[in-house]
Amino acid sequence: MMKLRALAAIFLTIAVIALGEIHPQDSPDRRRRILTPDSLWDLLGAPRFKTLQGKIQVTVFLPTGAHSWTAELWADENRSRGQVWLPHPEGPRQIVTFTLPDGFWVWLPFAKRAIRYEGGEFPSWRDMWQIRTDKLDMAKSNYTLRLVGRDRISGHFCLVLLMEPKAKGNAIRKIWIHPPTRLPLQVERYSTDGQLEIRVTLTEAKINEPLPVMILDPSVPPDWTVQTLPLRRKRVDLRQADEILGFTPLLPTWLPPGYMLEGIFALGERRWKIAHIVYTDGIGVISIFQHPAPPKRKPPVGWSPSPPKKPFGHPSPGGFSPQVGPSRGGPPPGIAPPIQQMFPHRIVVRELGNLTVILISEVSQDWLERMANSMSLAAR
Repeated sequence: MMKLRALAAIFLTIAVIALGEIHPQDSPDRRRRILTPDSLWDLLGAPRFKTLQGKIQVTVFLPTGAHSWTAELWADENRSRGQVWLPHPEGPRQIVTFTLPDGFWVWLPFAKRAIRYEGGEFPSWRDMWQIRTDKLDMAKSNYTLRLVGRDRISGHFCLVLLMEPKAKGNAIRKIWIHPPTRLPLQVERYSTDGQLEIRVTLTEAKINEPLPVMILDPSVPPDWTVQTLPLRRKRVDLRQADEILGFTPLLPTWLPPGYMLEGIFALGERRWKIAHIVYTDGIGVISIFQHPAPPKRKPPVGWSPSPPKKPFGHPSPGGFSPQVGPSRGGPPPGIAPPIQQMFPHRIVVRELGNLTVILISEVSQDWLERMANSMSLAAR
C-alpha cells in the first residue's frame, strides 16, 4: 500500500508539472512569495535571457477598424536584429535594423543601401513593449499591479498582470510575463475608458535556443552603398538651452498627476535643432518636440485663404484618428497616418510664438490639451 501511494504521488507530481502550474522546486512558501505585490513588480524588471527569436505581431485597434503588422526579431543579451516588410506600389519592401552596443544600422535591401548611425543610443527592441524597466520605484507610486490569471503564449507559461493607473488619464495595461526570464510575451494597452487600443504578441517565440549563424552580423554586401551619420542627442540644461538649441524651450506649467521632467535633449545639428522634452510617471511617457517655425512667406497677389485645416495628428471628435486631407500628402479623411497605424498615440500640434510644438503620448487627449494650453499661457 505504501508503494502504491508513493507511485500515485509521483504520477500526480508529473501531471501537475506538465500542466505548467508549478515547477518542481516551487514550495508553497515560494509560490506565495510570487504573489506578493513587490514580487509582481520584480517581474517587470529587465528581462534575463541568453537568446530570443520570434515574430512580433502588432494589432492596432482604431475607430475605423483593426489591422495587424508583423516584424521578425532575433536578439541576444546585447544585440538585436529586427526586420519588417512595408507595403509599396512596386512590391513589399524589407527594412532591417541592427541595435548594437556601438551604434545602430538600417538596411534598405531594395535600394542596396545601408545607413550606420553612431554616437548615440537607439531604443532597444524591448521598448517595443512600451514598458519601462528603469523607473519602477516611481511606477509603484502611480500604478497598482495585480495578478489576474495564468495563460500560455507561444507555448510558454505566463502570469497575466493587470496594471491600473491611480490617476484616470493614463493607459491601462495587461501584461503576460514569462516568470523565468521576465520577458513580456504579450501586452495589451487600453484607453482610459477601457477600449483596447493595441496588442503586441511575440509569436513563434524561441527562448535561449541557438540563433541562426551570423544573423546578428551587420556585414554589408560589397555592392551596397554605406552611409555613416552621427546621431546627435544631447542632454541639455535649461540654462544652456538657448546657446545649444538657438532658442529657449517652452515648458508646460501644468503636468498630469505623478509626472515629472526626465530631461531636455537636443536633436540634430548645424542648420536647425529640435528640443525633445520628456516627462514620465515611471510607466507612461509624454514627449514634447519643439523647433523654430520656418518664416512665413507672403501670399501671392490675388490669393484668398482656404478654410483652416486641423493640424496633422489632431484627433477627430469620434476618436484619435486625425483628419488630414489628400492635398497635404496625408491619408484620406478619417484615416490615421502611418505612424499612428503602427503605434496609436494622441497628438497635439500648436504654433506658440515662433515655435512649432508637438505633444505625443498615449495619455488622454484632455491631458495633452491642458499641457499645451499651459504652454500657450507661458508663451504670452
